[in-house]
Amino acid sequence: MASNLQQRLDDLRQQLQNASQDISSETIAQLERTARNLLADAKNTPYEATAQTLFGELARLGSPTSPTAATIRGLVRRARIRIEIAGDEDDVDEAIDILAEALALNPKDEDVLALLYEAANRSQQATQRVNDLFARYGIKAEPPTVPPNTALVPANEAPPTYPTSSGYPAPEQEIYQEPSARRMPGRSVIYNSPDLDEIISELTQAYYSGEYQQTVDLANRVLGQQPGNPTALEYRQKAEDNLIRGVVPDHRIPFDARVAYNRANSLVRAGNYDDAEKLYREARDLAERSGILSWKDAEQALLDIQDLALARELLVEGDRLIKSDNWAEALRKYEGALRVVPNDPQTEERIETLRRLQQETDQATVQLSMLNGTLPEQVAQLQNVLTILMRVRQTLPDSQRLAQLTQTANSRLNGIKTQINDQAQTALNRANNSNRLDERLALTNETLQLLELGTKLDPSDSALAEQLLETRSASSDMQRARQVIERAAALVAQNFDNELSQARSMLAGLRDYAQDERYRNVVSDLLSRYVERVEFALEEGNISDVEAWVSTLHEEPFRILGRRSEIIRSENALKSLRQRSTMKLGGIIIGIIAIGIITLLATRGIWSPILFPPPTATPTLTPTPSDTPLPSETPIPSSTPTASSTPTSTNTPTWTFTPSPTITPSFTVTASLTPTETATPTHTPTITPTLTPSDTPTITPTPTVTNTPAVLCRVSNLGTDGVRVRAQPSTRAILIGNLAPRVAADVLRQDRSPDDGRVWYFIYAIIEGSSEIRGWVRSDTVTPLDNCPTL
Repeated sequence: MASNLQQRLDDLRQQLQNASQDISSETIAQLERTARNLLADAKNTPYEATAQTLFGELARLGSPTSPTAATIRGLVRRARIRIEIAGDEDDVDEAIDILAEALALNPKDEDVLALLYEAANRSQQATQRVNDLFARYGIKAEPPTVPPNTALVPANEAPPTYPTSSGYPAPEQEIYQEPSARRMPGRSVIYNSPDLDEIISELTQAYYSGEYQQTVDLANRVLGQQPGNPTALEYRQKAEDNLIRGVVPDHRIPFDARVAYNRANSLVRAGNYDDAEKLYREARDLAERSGILSWKDAEQALLDIQDLALARELLVEGDRLIKSDNWAEALRKYEGALRVVPNDPQTEERIETLRRLQQETDQATVQLSMLNGTLPEQVAQLQNVLTILMRVRQTLPDSQRLAQLTQTANSRLNGIKTQINDQAQTALNRANNSNRLDERLALTNETLQLLELGTKLDPSDSALAEQLLETRSASSDMQRARQVIERAAALVAQNFDNELSQARSMLAGLRDYAQDERYRNVVSDLLSRYVERVEFALEEGNISDVEAWVSTLHEEPFRILGRRSEIIRSENALKSLRQRSTMKLGGIIIGIIAIGIITLLATRGIWSPILFPPPTATPTLTPTPSDTPLPSETPIPSSTPTASSTPTSTNTPTWTFTPSPTITPSFTVTASLTPTETATPTHTPTITPTLTPSDTPTITPTPTVTNTPAVLCRVSNLGTDGVRVRAQPSTRAILIGNLAPRVAADVLRQDRSPDDGRVWYFIYAIIEGSSEIRGWVRSDTVTPLDNCPTL
């Protein structure tokens, strides 16, 4: 019996050595069955330890969580993703390089060989590289027995997992599945022993708490009392498997290994995959040095970190492809990264962004290639294209494809801008050459739209912006002129003097539109109204009104009509009226002169002595008495003045001799109660008596200089009603009087009303020769008799 066990152990060791060169799932499964039977037979024998050692080596060799198997699985996973998302030969070459590393670890791995066959079918260069690898490792170039699967693990069998004890299925679920195979003849099963029940309870508790060695000991005690107990057999087998495979509960993990593992998790969340992988390996090594041959969490974390590194590598390649405008291949890289790491937010964001960029770029390309319609429609389409490209280029500023599309769109815009400028100039020339105001306004508005469109395309064009402002101003003037013409036509239709004057003032400012037919019609209608006023004044014989109306006919806007026959007739009638008036005035003057001559001749006796007085005798020298009383009242004859020789008493010294006075007769007879002769000594020895009507001298006021205000012009009220005169230039000011019809006034100054901006005149007028009026009147309520200066 002992020699048989020794022989079986040697055979198993030899098979393990041979299996190290061909690690296949079938070989590992067959060796595990052999090792399990050998371990069962070697129980409680000296060969049990050797059998357990061989079984542990076999378990480590076939364990999917061993370092070698885990590395191969990661390489196979990366290579399969490369092949599946291969967009060019570079991806296939990189997949072959990855499989070459896996082939160096295990040249007979079926998954590695299957992927190499699949890569060889991609291109002739890949076939040559795969043949070189097969020749290097001595592999026969035969098709694989199992076709390659698209899954990341082989499809013919589920990936073996070895959970911890807490998640392992209870052995009781497999009890009595094959009763005939489990029961041994000749032995009875006793389940009602209180000791056995307590030991089985401890056995179960030890197994689920991770005390696998204690579980084996308890199972051996139960089997010692009851060798065929299925519960003890199953728990002992599972505990031995966990011991051999290195499955331990989490609380058995060393503290240093757990710290390294947690730090690696933090680095993974921060995106530092390289340092995280080093810490995972360090944690695994610490666990192995503590007797934990296999730590599932660390091994799985290493696989995951390889996936994350691969996903990051694919993202980097996708970003590089985007910069080179290879968007389709970049999308394949991103999708491959999302397949490696599902639900990765960065990868999903890149995929969504890339698809949106592709959609918007395709939309802009289609619109650019299908550009049609009118100029405004084409401009709108190009602006939409430029907006899309600008938004896309914010994400990809270095894209040559987007730069080319933008350049093409700008070239189209420049062409449209040139076309817009040409059309605008043509429309503007037509507007300048047109005589009709409506046609000019329509063409100007068309030019304005084109210039606005051109300015919107190129806001930096200063010449275009200046031309736009000029055209906009011209359009505004034309609209205002059309409104003025319509308003003037309505005022002319009312046929009132004030309205006609206002209409004339409005039409006078539209000299630039003198060729417009409607404007000329309104001016002609206004001229006929003024001619009617001239005819009425001629019938009344009022030459001043006729002169005012005829003078108005020579002002704007009637000059645009030229020398009309109506104006000539009015001038001739005015000349005739002036001649008649002159003749009448001449007759009146001649009559007045004749009457004056007759009156002078009739009153010659009265004024002749005054103008031509008779000669007067000169008195002799008479000495002046020293004391002469004043004479009494002496009447002076009214007809002939008599010189008085009685001087006024003066305090003249006696020794002074006064020369003889010379009496000058007075030409005006003045009645005086007391004639007084005052001898005033002068340098000339002549005494001139002065007759004073009274003793009290009369004070004569000295006149002051008054500045006469300058007259700007003259206006007249040619209407039938009085014009209101106010204290201020406003319709809300106090009314101080009325300017009667047919009364002229001087305009001293002018001002604008703060209410509506109209011009007001400050007038001065004399009414009925005695009263005068000063105040403000609105300029459109009176008629200028001559040109008033512009305010």
